[in-house]
Amino acid sequence: MLKKDFDNCDIQRILNALPFGVLIVDAKGEFLHINSKVYEIWGVDPAKWDKQTVYAEYKGYYKDTGQRILKGDWAVIRAIEKGETSFGEVIDIQTFDGRKATILNSAIPLFTDEGRIDGAVLTISDITEVKQLEIELNIHKRYLSELVEKKTRELKEKNEKLKQEILENERLQKEKRQMDQLHLVGEMAVGFAHEIRNRMTTVKMFLQLLSQTNIHAQEKEQMISTVLLDVEQANAIISEFVMLAHNKKVELRPNNLNKIVRESILKIQTELGINVSRFKFVKEDAIPHICVDENEITQLIMNIIRNGLEAMEDDQVLTIETQFKENEIFLLIKDEGPGIPPSILDKIATPFFTTKDHHIGLGLSKCYSIAERNQATITLDTGANGTTITVTFSNTSTNRHC
Repeated sequence: MLKKDFDNCDIQRILNALPFGVLIVDAKGEFLHINSKVYEIWGVDPAKWDKQTVYAEYKGYYKDTGQRILKGDWAVIRAIEKGETSFGEVIDIQTFDGRKATILNSAIPLFTDEGRIDGAVLTISDITEVKQLEIELNIHKRYLSELVEKKTRELKEKNEKLKQEILENERLQKEKRQMDQLHLVGEMAVGFAHEIRNRMTTVKMFLQLLSQTNIHAQEKEQMISTVLLDVEQANAIISEFVMLAHNKKVELRPNNLNKIVRESILKIQTELGINVSRFKFVKEDAIPHICVDENEITQLIMNIIRNGLEAMEDDQVLTIETQFKENEIFLLIKDEGPGIPPSILDKIATPFFTTKDHHIGLGLSKCYSIAERNQATITLDTGANGTTITVTFSNTSTNRHC
């Protein structure tokens, strides 16, 4: 059995040193030992403490349900009456000095050697501040949760609005592209019709003259020759126009760009009777092969060279340069002309657009079409000191097709 006179002083010193409240009771619920922490938690002066049994009136509530704890339901009473062990019950209590506190309550029954209940040990810890922090944390959590939900809704609304704006922009861009295409088709149709009509007008006029009977044989022969020439020119215009098609079959083979450029310059010199001094060829020797249709790239280079020569005075020089940088091969053709006026810069690649007399305006259109068929791109830089046309060939992409 527990004895009230068992080293009371030593036991009390030990209990008072503990950071939590400890109460030891006998089988009747009367206090055997109580430390100072219990007094502190329950808010009483030890000198005025008049309760010496667990069956006295204490006011407490279960934290999870808020239900009032009846006199016989305290953990220490269940321990001495039923031998029940309780750990970590969270209880809200009304202290004797009028405060509200939250405690962690545990009780363990004590047994004799014969197994009879001889008392119990009760421990309590003040967790009021912890619970307050938990309450504040929950408030912050709810606030943050509501804030996140609010911002999420706002982001969803903005995202949906942005999606609608993107769709609307895509629709407008599509309509603009369609209008641009219709405009381009219209310009092409006007140019094509103008060039063909000019030839057909001549043919019609001479056919009307040939219907007269008083024309000499020599004049008739000249008229027929002129008619045939205009028919051939009309046919050439149609052929040139057809050549703009992107699905034209090409024969892609490995070719040396320096060789193609050199042969193109020689052809232009022969065709136009131009002195070699009008050309400056700056070549990069260590240049990989490009995978292209040689005839088409020759035609592209000759068209650009013709445009450059026509833009310059007779004493000016056309510079042709090849470069190899970062796995790309570049062909640069630079003239020393006055540059292209900004007002026509966007139209120069449009079929049948030309500022030159006796030209049908298909030269640059053909160049862009040829470049696309040969996996190349064309860029243009123009100013008061001349125009540079750059044709770029991708070494990695084009060689896969050879």
